[in-house]
Amino acid sequence: MFGGSRGDVEKGFKEAEIIVEGEFRTQVQTHAPLETHGMVADYRPDGLTVYLSTQDTAGARSEMAELFKLPKTQVRVITEFMGGGFGAKYGAGNYGVAAMNLSKKTGVPVRIMLDRREEHVAVGNRPSTVQTLRIGAKKDGTLTAMQLVSHGTAGVGLGAGVGWIAETMYLTNPNFKGEQYDVLTNAGPGAAFRAPGAPQGAFALEQLIDELAEKVGVDALTLRDKIDKSEMRREQRRVGAERFGWSKRQAPGASPGVVKRGMGAAQSEWGRFIDMDSSCEVRLHQDGSVEIMSSVQDLGTGIRTVLAQVVAEELGLQPTDVTVRIGDTNYPPGPGSGGSKTTGSITPPARTAAYKVGQQLLAAVAPSMGVAASELAFVGGKIVAKGNGGKSISFREAAQKLPTQQIAATEKRKDDYGGFFRPGISFGQSGGIQFVEVTVDTETGYVKVERVVGAHDCGRPINPLALESQINGGILQGISWALYENRHLDRNYGHMMNANLDQYKILGSREVPQIDIIMVEEYTATSSTDALGIAESANVATAAAVANAVYNAIGVRIYELPITPERVLNALAKSKQKLGKV
Repeated sequence: MFGGSRGDVEKGFKEAEIIVEGEFRTQVQTHAPLETHGMVADYRPDGLTVYLSTQDTAGARSEMAELFKLPKTQVRVITEFMGGGFGAKYGAGNYGVAAMNLSKKTGVPVRIMLDRREEHVAVGNRPSTVQTLRIGAKKDGTLTAMQLVSHGTAGVGLGAGVGWIAETMYLTNPNFKGEQYDVLTNAGPGAAFRAPGAPQGAFALEQLIDELAEKVGVDALTLRDKIDKSEMRREQRRVGAERFGWSKRQAPGASPGVVKRGMGAAQSEWGRFIDMDSSCEVRLHQDGSVEIMSSVQDLGTGIRTVLAQVVAEELGLQPTDVTVRIGDTNYPPGPGSGGSKTTGSITPPARTAAYKVGQQLLAAVAPSMGVAASELAFVGGKIVAKGNGGKSISFREAAQKLPTQQIAATEKRKDDYGGFFRPGISFGQSGGIQFVEVTVDTETGYVKVERVVGAHDCGRPINPLALESQINGGILQGISWALYENRHLDRNYGHMMNANLDQYKILGSREVPQIDIIMVEEYTATSSTDALGIAESANVATAAAVANAVYNAIGVRIYELPITPERVLNALAKSKQKLGKV
């Protein structure tokens, strides 16, 4: 998607003065949202209405219309609220098809909600991977070559790669070759999961970059300053390291005592995806009430609030003055919520629609205020004349002067200013860096993440509180994958042995570290809002940063997730054997 193989890898490795390589393994992680997959299907003679927990109402409607040979006008999908998805809740699913067919046959609504076991085994997971990565460099750290071979299994599905992060994070590398293979097994299918492939890829790449820095004899961040072209990540490294106290980091294994402390860092990046099927309608009524409508769904990330903010800002109102109606395909089609694309896709048309409604209102009240519409502005719930002594009228009073009961404007997403890098992909990449401090008990092998500092960008932050919440979630989900989560299959029959939330361990409140978030704003002037999503890049680097911190604490590197006490103790024992201490 973002490059593929380039240059001459064999030549690059011949030119290398230092080579680091390793085999890295990551486990299956299931999505485990609080709300399982489910729907209520109501098939009637005049059409199909489905209340669905989905990340894409418009896409689900298209799928259902095709499946039942119905015009889209006879299919309605409603997702007013939902309890999380993380990438797995696209489409109707086999369970949904069964429910809709049953409703069609019986003529009554049918409700289906998967139980926790079914959620674990049947509707998706982050695939496991085994990858071999090799990096060549000069003695000063200049990259000469990189080679990646990965094998992953998404069970009976496909898409078990490790993303494009090794190809594109360090573009100073002139030679890259990558091979990624899917291995089919008799297990539940994989699905998109918060930056598909990228956390797996970063787990290998960012550990090897740290190993390379150690061999070159420079600090891990200093090497990244040399080999990473991104000016945004350079600034993130600077402010993050200062906030975190990176200068206090000790040499690997130098922490005294049984319980050792370590610091680690890792970087992330994610594409700036845009869904052109993003539209909305803004209405202004004669009583001064404002509403925005779109089929876009809020899966818990706060797009409902963001839309209210965008419309309110354009009209000089408060977000509470705007009624947001979303998650219903009776409204203009909105984007799916995946790939961190929702905010960047739907906020520009929302602002444009609000602007056009505002211009209609200004034209309606300008004659009574004795000025041209161009001399009026929305300020603090009023319409204020720039001249004419600053004459003003309240927004509500102005709306009462409309010649009709309502005015409206419908807008769709347009190309970025200057076009796209590729269709539906903006120029540039979003990313960030996670700094992690851990403690490792060398007698029990227990790893505890004590502190995380994350520095991230997502264009213009519209709702900083929601952004921080998103980043917190990415960090916690990454820690959970790094240390705890693991699907266990019976080797003889392929059954999942821990398909519950008791034996499938997920990070809990006792494992939550102190988290400090830094938002580094970047205005690229590519759209009318300059806003982008954050969900993916907030998750990508976490596990790699944890692994680098564990290495810094104990002086032994862990190449397989999750980093369990057993693996820590085994790694320490093997290290002692190599040193002749046992």
